[in-house]
Amino acid sequence: MNDTPDETLEAARRLRLATNRIRRLTRQAGEPAGVTRSQEVVLLVLRREGPLSTAELAEIERVRPQSMGEIVRGLAAIGMVTKEPHPTDGRRELVNLTRVGRAVVERTSASRDAELATLIESRLDKDDRATLDSALEVLERLAAER
Repeated sequence: MNDTPDETLEAARRLRLATNRIRRLTRQAGEPAGVTRSQEVVLLVLRREGPLSTAELAEIERVRPQSMGEIVRGLAAIGMVTKEPHPTDGRRELVNLTRVGRAVVERTSASRDAELATLIESRLDKDDRATLDSALEVLERLAAER
């Protein structure tokens, strides 16, 4: 039985729906050509975390290592990542962004940020933007790693 108050469940639903809508709006603004959504997520993780093994990527994204292996092979085939020997464990390889992969991630992120900034500027007045700024502090705490 779920003991979460109804108003908390409603807030969770509204937050989920709003973030999904915003994600869809901004995703359209910066869709990288020739890259699937799963591949794009891996590129973003590599930009944030640095080089990782395929197993580490699979763990972060909560997918099977075999599935992540397919994603990484696809990215390597289009020149977005390379696989390099692990510096201390010769049995492992690290997946690393290439210059092209990093440029795609940076360009896509910049495009999406610009689209979201345009939405904020055009749809929210000064008071709403101040409220959003306060809400972002709360959301950042909510999203913080434990």
